[in-house]
Amino acid sequence: MTTVVASASETPPPPTVSLSRRAFASAAVLASSFVRPMESRAAYGAAAGSGGGEEDSPVTWDVFYGAANPPATYGTIGGTTKALAKYSYDVASTWVEEATSKVEKGSGGQDSRWVKRGSKGEEKAYCLTLNRAGQDGAAFELTDASLQAVAGALSDMQDSIASGRTSSKRLSEDGREYIRFDVDSDRKYTVKIGIDNTGRLFAFVVTAPAAMFNRDKATLERMVTSFRVYTSASQFV
Repeated sequence: MTTVVASASETPPPPTVSLSRRAFASAAVLASSFVRPMESRAAYGAAAGSGGGEEDSPVTWDVFYGAANPPATYGTIGGTTKALAKYSYDVASTWVEEATSKVEKGSGGQDSRWVKRGSKGEEKAYCLTLNRAGQDGAAFELTDASLQAVAGALSDMQDSIASGRTSSKRLSEDGREYIRFDVDSDRKYTVKIGIDNTGRLFAFVVTAPAAMFNRDKATLERMVTSFRVYTSASQFV
């Protein structure tokens, strides 16, 4: 008797499922959404108070140390070392540093600037350093006039001051006096101002349209509260 063995090609194939090209592409996109968070979610952390749904990317914080360099040093980022810092503040990982232009640095006194990622530049934080122009040896004082000096470099702030309500309070931190201004308008501002031992004004400013400002109030408050001005480079020695 002859035994016949079926070849592999004769074995009945398993059932197959065919997908159209469009269905396959849709399935691939759906699968990738489980592997990598959507950018709009990954860009923020829940601690930033940005509206929830950001638990996948928790916010971390670093200290930015500012050099308060001369106007000719515009167009750079990165600050300086802790030992050489003239000022510092906390910055969240959801914010990105921007370089200042020649006009912003020279005329506006912007020494450092950060924007919140995803805010299209509407939510900003920056430090201004100002000297009394044309007044050798003249020093700034912690009065309402110091806010006017800052507003003179920021046209949008002038508009908010004119149309809104401004409150102020004096602070004493680490042996140094500060004055804080809160400008409540369609575009809100919080400004914390300190004077160094040479009479130079340092102003840390956070600003955003009212809705963004209120949403991220906890993050902005931490940045403002952390701002410090140093007398000299020796404070860390």
